[in-house]
Amino acid sequence: MAYLNTPQSRSIGMGARIYDAWSTYRAEYRQNALYRETTRQLGGLTDRQLDDIGVSRHDIEKLARDQTGSR
Repeated sequence: MAYLNTPQSRSIGMGARIYDAWSTYRAEYRQNALYRETTRQLGGLTDRQLDDIGVSRHDIEKLARDQTGSR
């Protein structure tokens, strides 16, 4: 009989798993909130104001994603 020799990962308790999942959720929520706020503020600007800062209206979502690290 052959044995599989793989290194065993350390065992993580249920509390640590829940904490990690909750921390990940909170970080993603904050990122998404920042993305939404960025798009809301930039979307509220006039085309003239956007032109003054060098942003076109169709670039707002991409710019917000790039700046906030959101998906």
